[in-house]
Amino acid sequence: MNRKVLLISLQEDLDVIGLKSLHYQLLDHGFASHILFIPKFQNDVTSNTICNLVDKLSPLFIGISLMSVEYDRARQLTNILKSHYPSMPIIWGGIHPTIAPETCIEYADFICIGEGENFIVDFANAIANESSPESLNSLAFRKNGQVVHPPLYPLIIDLSVLPVCEHIPKNSYVLHKGRITALDTKTFRKYARYSGTTYSIMSSRGCPFSCTYCCNNALAKMYDSKKIRFRKLASVIDELKMAITQYPFIEYINFQDDCFLSMSDEEMERFCYLYKQEIKRPFIARSIPTFITENKLASMKSAGLSWISLGLQSGSDHVCQDIYQRQSGKEDFIKAAQVIKNQELAAFYDVILDNPFETDKDRINTVQTLMETPKPFYAQFFSLSLYPGTELRRQALEKGLIKGNEYLSKDYLLYNKTNINNLIRLATFIPSNWLKFLLELFRRKPNSLWFKMNISVTRLFAIVFVEPITYLQVIRLSQRKRLRATIRVLPYYLKEGLSRFRKQFDL
Repeated sequence: MNRKVLLISLQEDLDVIGLKSLHYQLLDHGFASHILFIPKFQNDVTSNTICNLVDKLSPLFIGISLMSVEYDRARQLTNILKSHYPSMPIIWGGIHPTIAPETCIEYADFICIGEGENFIVDFANAIANESSPESLNSLAFRKNGQVVHPPLYPLIIDLSVLPVCEHIPKNSYVLHKGRITALDTKTFRKYARYSGTTYSIMSSRGCPFSCTYCCNNALAKMYDSKKIRFRKLASVIDELKMAITQYPFIEYINFQDDCFLSMSDEEMERFCYLYKQEIKRPFIARSIPTFITENKLASMKSAGLSWISLGLQSGSDHVCQDIYQRQSGKEDFIKAAQVIKNQELAAFYDVILDNPFETDKDRINTVQTLMETPKPFYAQFFSLSLYPGTELRRQALEKGLIKGNEYLSKDYLLYNKTNINNLIRLATFIPSNWLKFLLELFRRKPNSLWFKMNISVTRLFAIVFVEPITYLQVIRLSQRKRLRATIRVLPYYLKEGLSRFRKQFDL
């Protein structure tokens, strides 16, 4: 019996925790699953090369994982595959098909809605046994011109039951220089973020917040739950021990949990003790301001915490609490940032721009909040994308602020270079007195030649001098201010930093 499966990632890097989890779930259940990474999709080059692989494997079905930014690529790829293999089932999964299945079903035969580990095995068994999968939960499909939406599989409560994944997945391929080759260490490190020196893992799923702009808002409605689900600590530590043994070039562990600090104080103490004893690698974590405490961060730093990512989103309490419905405001953020400063940790702070609900007064509050935030830190700026299923998109459609599916062609890393957005960015680098001068000019005459000249000169100065220096300062903090260690890791950070820098400035 044919038990081969082909899963495809269109993500620009190889950091695909969700797809790898499905891959290893299939392998654990006796299927010969294969992953194809296509970090650089080119329609004219991709067709023949992918068809050669499909001919070689002759899989039961092809699964494509995608976020909204990969929608157009997934559509093009599916059209190519359908033109060559009209009878082969193609299923889409991931966050975009989950929250917007109606935009996907005209291209894919089936859509996996929500968490997929239990579903994918049942789906593969149905296809292998030549029976219809249409009775399965979590499967959307078109029948008699209508889209069928069955109930969802229950969420997996104990995430420890899921298989352990590998940094470089077995049976994996990559489209590299127009050819599909087996994914070896050299090619993996070329495409992986930070040259593969960072190992990504999730010890939990879910978020304590349900912000109106976030996909977690849509997922909480779908599953009627905001409960955070955890893996057993032993399972996490065992996976990390295996990873650093297999791949000695791993420098960092990257916990991609929405809020790693949501675990209890007792559990955090256990984690820090075991991590310090068994793993001995610096690690990265994400949090929400209200979960930051001096004791937790001190324990985590002693265990190896070197980077922490925190969401400000907006410096306006009105925007954060009334529009985004975040249970966190400016005061919570500044307090958390001061704790991070006290612990001398490297910090990334997230800020959302291009929000049609914001006023210039709200945006000026963001400038002022960033001016008050203890430095150095590095800010990550994102253009607000209003995704289907979220409360904020519903409100924006009701008020006529958006039309259609503009999010499908939007890159959330490319924000509008308006004067106020430029001021927000400059507030992370430029001394307060200088910013106050620019802010006053903006308040008086935002379109005056004098203001435009001053902000242009300041931007140029920041881009050429201040921003690179700030980035170096933050990297140095991540290395506990050790000069030799900072120099050693610089190449990895500069590659990633330059990539983001080029995107921000359309270079």
